[in-house]
Formats: sequence, structure tokens, C-alpha cells
Amino acid sequence: MPKAKKSLGQNFLIDTSVVNQIIQFVNPDSSHRFLEIGPGKGVITQRLVKSVDEIHAVEIDKDLLRDLAQIEHLDNFHLHNQSILDFEPNTISDGDLRVIGNLPYNISTPIMLWSFKYLELFSDMHFMFQKEFGDRLVSENNKKTFGRISVITQYLTKPKYCFMIEPESFSPKPKVDSVFIRFDPIKGRSLNDPIAIKLQEVTKITFMHKRKMIGKSLQKILSENQLAQLDIDSKSRPENLSVEDYVKIAKVLI
Repeated sequence: MPKAKKSLGQNFLIDTSVVNQIIQFVNPDSSHRFLEIGPGKGVITQRLVKSVDEIHAVEIDKDLLRDLAQIEHLDNFHLHNQSILDFEPNTISDGDLRVIGNLPYNISTPIMLWSFKYLELFSDMHFMFQKEFGDRLVSENNKKTFGRISVITQYLTKPKYCFMIEPESFSPKPKVDSVFIRFDPIKGRSLNDPIAIKLQEVTKITFMHKRKMIGKSLQKILSENQLAQLDIDSKSRPENLSVEDYVKIAKVLI
């Protein structure tokens, strides 16, 4: 039986009760088409394949393919052996894909950014993360967890914290708790739209020096008077601004 690889950040889900919770939250039906990121040993895959129209699973670990291939004789299951970061979902769908995955802790940020590139193809996304990372995605402003990834995530999607998962639910057992979060893409927004591009630029500047006041950080591109017109206090720190504040700044700079 293949062992988890530390280099790939693998922690296999083994808790049946958690799988049941996931299925309950995702609520799949026969009309749905799924893209699963990192199916691992297929505990979620085997549940989904029985109830959905089609499922594509992307798995980079060749040692896991043999067991997953046993599912592949079913007409509605398609296995892709590659990194999700290289996978192009527009080759399998032109929209309405539901995405699910137990994401490797070591590349959670790149996978989130990858998913944002293809939001127009996704109807929703359900991901498991290290709790610390998940907290950053759903964080409100005025908290230490609020940062660049919070702003981008909440501009592009509506994240919903579903439930926490304890280390004992995985093998090998991680040293931290995990969370299961749902993301609903906001229609008409993408990582490459003008506001999102400008948001990435502005948040890179502001959060590079988190203790610096906004007025100082942005002085080369925005005056204190302009900030005041946007009803933003120039003495605020980056985490004090809301997502809406950052969007207002981005719109002025476009």
C-alpha cells in the first residue's frame, strides 16, 4: 500500500465520519460534474462516483494510480496523472464544474491562485486546508490573520467556513488542525480582471510592511487627500482596511 510522501505534502483522509460530513455539505447529485484535486486513495472519489454525472480526478503521485485506476473502469470517472498546477480545466469543461480537494499544505496558496484563474468554469469549490491557512482566507479585517490572500479570495469568491477536522482524521497525522471551506465564485470576476490585477499590486505594497501606515505605503501612487475622499484613514494599518476599501483604491488607480 503506497505511503504518504512528505515531499508532496500528503495526509490521507481516513475518517469515514468526516467523509460523510463532506458529502453532506457538498450535496452532490446525478447532474453534477466534479473536478477532484489530489484524490489520494480515493475515499471521497468512491463516494462521489456513485452519485454524480462525471468526475475528473487529477493526481500527481504515480504510486497511487493503480488503486485509483480500479475506479476508472466506470464510464463517469476520468483520471489525470499530472500536477494540478499544470492542468487546464477548460480541456474538460466549458463551465459548471464543481471542484473538491484535500489540498497539500505545502502548495495550498499556488492551488488557490490556480483556481482563481479558472473561476468562470467553476460553480463552487470545496477544499480542505491547514486551519491556519483557511483562517487567513476567510478572515475579517482588523485581525492579524487578514492579509493579501484574504483580500483576493474575498474579492473573487464568497468563502464559507464549514467545519474543522482534527489531526486524527488523517494518516499520517498532521501536527495541526484542518478546515473544510466552501467557495462560491462571484460572477463576472476573475484573477485577470482590471480590479483584481490592481488589488494584487496594491496589497503587495501595503502588506509588505504590515506595521506601516497606509498613507506612507501608498504615497507614491495615492495621496492622503485621495484616501480621505475614499473615506479611508491614511493612518490605518493594512489589516484595518476592509476588502471594500481595497476595491475602492483599486478602482481609483485603474
